[in-house]
Amino acid sequence: MQLRRKLLAGIACGLLLLPACSLPESKPEPVAVEDFLTLADVTGRTSFREDSPEIRVINIKSKAFIKRNDIRAAKQKAVENAALQAVDDMVLELLDAETYNQNYEKIDNYFSKNIDKYIETREVNGERKIFLDKFYGISASFKVNRQKVLVALQKDLRLINTSSSTLVTVITSKKNLDLSSFGFRFEDIEDALMNQIQTDLNQRGLRAMDFRNAVVSMQTDKTKRNQFSKISKEQFMAMISGSRAGDVLLQDQVKNAEDFYSTGLSLLKQLARVTVEVNILSVSKTNSSMVLNMGVTAKNISTATGGAFANSIIQVARRGGPNTDDSAMLTGLIKDAYSKMNSEFIPQVLKEMSTVEAGGNKLISYELVMNGFDGRETRNIRKAIERAENEQFRYIDFDNTLSKAKPSMTRIFVRFSGKASQLGDKVMDILDERRIDAEEPIVAPGLKDLVFVKIPPQED
Repeated sequence: MQLRRKLLAGIACGLLLLPACSLPESKPEPVAVEDFLTLADVTGRTSFREDSPEIRVINIKSKAFIKRNDIRAAKQKAVENAALQAVDDMVLELLDAETYNQNYEKIDNYFSKNIDKYIETREVNGERKIFLDKFYGISASFKVNRQKVLVALQKDLRLINTSSSTLVTVITSKKNLDLSSFGFRFEDIEDALMNQIQTDLNQRGLRAMDFRNAVVSMQTDKTKRNQFSKISKEQFMAMISGSRAGDVLLQDQVKNAEDFYSTGLSLLKQLARVTVEVNILSVSKTNSSMVLNMGVTAKNISTATGGAFANSIIQVARRGGPNTDDSAMLTGLIKDAYSKMNSEFIPQVLKEMSTVEAGGNKLISYELVMNGFDGRETRNIRKAIERAENEQFRYIDFDNTLSKAKPSMTRIFVRFSGKASQLGDKVMDILDERRIDAEEPIVAPGLKDLVFVKIPPQED
């Protein structure tokens, strides 16, 4: 009886398993294009404003893989990725193409370890699940401190030529002011203002020097030492202005030397990007009030299309008591003048110094998302991209974490020195050469992801 029961139980199990074995494996339903969401579908509007010349507002879209359905962790990772990209965008503004393209791995490695130092604040203004709910996408905005990034590139990574962050200041007076009645010499004003400028700008990642240091620096070339051994302020400013030798009174050793200006300006351009002239117009006292007037002009000398980009007239006044010392009043006026110069003029200089003129195209990081391609097709595509490498196109790496998903998804990381639309055309050409059909990728401003969805073969 017991044997009979076991036999019947075995037959019953076999009958239950038979339908499961005989039925064909069900195929997943194809995903409609309108249901395949990407970063292009994540939108938001920033509330940030660039309220300081040291701050740059950068908007970024980014994503992160959702592990174990942990949305919070995915969002945090997406914000971290976006922060890295925001600082990288700031680096792209500050470096020339050749320097960036040769050092982007070094740059990525450095800033990834110190990213929070360069982000003043951040906000997420849009978020949702994308890529078949496998990734979490965000739209975020960052206030990036451009001066801190500039300092890192200059001092820590040593990727910026010092001339890109140096300005030469000339403090002069065309009226030959006599300040003896106030207990001052003109050199006292010159040194006091120069110390204020140097202290402030050095703290902001820039290097300020007066014309005397500049002259000393220009004498490093032995063949030019005689020409630049004794340059007056007038000669120095004439050289910056591009005047001809006959336009100003020159020392005997450079009189009528037509190459004086071209050679001097060439040396100066290697030394600095910007020159600042502070012209003390007047210092006067009426009864107990003292007034100081000065004009300030900044000029970009590093490019042929440079020239004056900031100009300001600054007037400050102080009223003293019957026992107020004139020297103390003038000292206060100098501080007031620089304080006003700092609020009205220096921000324009900082903004100019923070954007380096650069030629050429930079290798920007992009991600190619191959959706619905099988393993062999993806390998062939990767190999084709590697073979297509040149100065404007680099294969970096890939991620096949979701290669077994339905449909499959593989991410290929590249760098390309052109528009996203041009990169899309390049990859589409690679697919066409291999007779692989795919949808045209979505291209939109701010997107660094290009999604290629495979078109399944048509059934006869």
